[in-house]
Amino acid sequence: KGVQYMRESASDLWEVPYLPIDPSDVGRQYEPIIRINSQSGKGGAAFVMQTYFGYDLPKAMHPEFGHIVQLETDRVGTELKPERIYQLFKDAYVDLEAPYKLVKHAFTETTDDAGRSHVSFRGTLRHKDTVFEVEGEGNGPIDSFFNAIHGQKMDRFTFVDYKEHAIQSGSDSLAVAYIQLRDSMGRDYFGVGVDHNINLAPLRGIISAINRAVSG
Repeated sequence: KGVQYMRESASDLWEVPYLPIDPSDVGRQYEPIIRINSQSGKGGAAFVMQTYFGYDLPKAMHPEFGHIVQLETDRVGTELKPERIYQLFKDAYVDLEAPYKLVKHAFTETTDDAGRSHVSFRGTLRHKDTVFEVEGEGNGPIDSFFNAIHGQKMDRFTFVDYKEHAIQSGSDSLAVAYIQLRDSMGRDYFGVGVDHNINLAPLRGIISAINRAVSG
C-alpha cells in the first residue's frame, strides 16, 4: 500500500510502512517479497497480479479473487507462488469457454450529423452444442452486444461496471477488460476478457462473467 501511495502521490519521500529508509540510499533496490497463504488479506493476490503480471484488478474484484486464492492455499496447505496465482486467475476468469463461446463477430460503426457514434454488432455464439446468430445496435461495442443478446437466456444480467487497460507497451499491447455484471437476485459476477482488439476484450469479459454465473 505504501508503494502504491507513492506512485499515486508522486512523493519524493520514502514513506513505505515498515521500511524506514529508501533501499537506494544503501545501494539496494526495493524488491517486494509477497507470500500468499491462507492468512493473506483479500488484496494480496491482486497485488501479485499487478506487480508480477501487470493486471490491475478493480477494488470490487479483490475479495472474490482473494477467496479463490485462499481456497487453493487451504487445499494445498502451503504458500502459493506468483505463477500459480496467475494460473488460478486464468482458469477462473480468462480461459472460460463454456457453456457460452463467441465464435465469430463483426462491428460496423457509423457517425451521424451530430457526431454521435452508432455501432452495429453481428455475431455467432455457441451454447454447448447449439450455435445461434445474434445482432444488435447501440452507442458502442458493449451496448450493441448487450442489445444483441436481448431475448436470449444470457440477458438476465445488468451491467454494473467496466474497466480496461493495456498490459504491454507498444503497438502490440494486449487490452484487458474487467466486467462486473449483476443478476436478478442482486448477485455480482466478474469476468475478464483479454485480446489485442480493444473492442473484443470487453465482449470476452462479458461472456466470462456470464459463464461464471451460470456455472457457479
